[in-house]
Amino acid sequence: MTFDATLAGIAKQAWDVMEEIGHLTGTKQAGITRPCYGEGEQLAAERVTAFARDLGLALQPDRYGNLHVIVPGSDPQARAIMTGSHLDSVPGGGNYDGLAGVMAGLAVAAAALRSGGHRRGIHAVAMRGEESPWFGTAYVGSRLMLGHSTLAEISGLRRIDSGRTLQDHLDDLGLADAPEMPISRDTVAGFLELHIEQGPLLTAAALPVGIATDIRGNIRYPEARCLGEYGHSAALPRAFRHDAVLAVAELALAFERFWEETEQRDPSCVFTMGKFGTDPATHAMTKVPGEVRFSFNVGSIREDVIAEADALLARLLDSIAQRRGVRFEMGPRFGSMPSHLDAALVAAVEGAAGALGIGCTHLATVGHDAAMFHQAGIPASVILVRNANGSHNPAESMTEADFVRGARVLGGAALRAAA
Repeated sequence: MTFDATLAGIAKQAWDVMEEIGHLTGTKQAGITRPCYGEGEQLAAERVTAFARDLGLALQPDRYGNLHVIVPGSDPQARAIMTGSHLDSVPGGGNYDGLAGVMAGLAVAAAALRSGGHRRGIHAVAMRGEESPWFGTAYVGSRLMLGHSTLAEISGLRRIDSGRTLQDHLDDLGLADAPEMPISRDTVAGFLELHIEQGPLLTAAALPVGIATDIRGNIRYPEARCLGEYGHSAALPRAFRHDAVLAVAELALAFERFWEETEQRDPSCVFTMGKFGTDPATHAMTKVPGEVRFSFNVGSIREDVIAEADALLARLLDSIAQRRGVRFEMGPRFGSMPSHLDAALVAAVEGAAGALGIGCTHLATVGHDAAMFHQAGIPASVILVRNANGSHNPAESMTEADFVRGARVLGGAALRAAA
């Protein structure tokens, strides 16, 4: 049996296990919740480990909880080709964001084990904590694994739902004596990640697969607030008000105008304030709002656009604060620079899709673990699979047929890179 036929059969088994994990970690009404280093993510890790064992693969955890399996190639000195994605989800999200890439990577590794013929090793990985809501920063597992951050730097971060530190949650896994896997450009020739598309473009184009050419960089403030002054809504004239809601609304609308003007020259630009609220303990219909908590997120594949947005934010915070008599406290800042993905791996993905007769297109994508590999100097590429209802919501959708197509493209590209 050919590698592709073997992979297609294993991918169908992987789909069934992925659906099972979805049923175990959420409900249809509330969506899927797999907290970083929490019960849902750990349940997924255990089920993935059992599935890998059934396929003849032995997953090895590293000290950060990431799970690894390496299928050796014919040349033990050659750098490996890696593939994989993350196990966690956002709160109330969907089943396929991250997990689809984990399962497809395992299917590719298992098919390579059965078929052989590849010069480079195939290294599949299931990573922890890619989603940013849990600890206020993204890519926890891959960031630690690749050395972008050390435990000394981020072990004190607290998970939003448990209040416990990252170190506390790592201690629960009992992996302090597990090895650090040597993941660097000295050991890895390239990283391929399969992920669902998190927008509507593939559905609109009636194509099952997309090839990401760039990953957006971003500026993020997850815990910002604006402090004004509470007052009586019926007694306080406008000139005497320090309205925190109107101040943040002005900031939001100014950035919407920036976005509208910028997208003509940079269609990849995006802007979001995903959190925006007053304090239920102190707000009232008859009070001028004195505090608003919000998040701020602007992204682009262009470094100059990110720099423009950063400069505009500084000007607006200063001018709005002075004019309205409010104070902005933006809190910790996170973000990353854009990643322009590897042209040779993009060509390998395109060639694999073409050889299989699977239609695809090029597009930009959002942050994925692949960005951490790129920033570590490891060539990276992202294969996007059609998803009808967006991402980070319970309606996240992917068909089994599209998953199998995506896994076949991933496998074909991995073999081309490993040849």
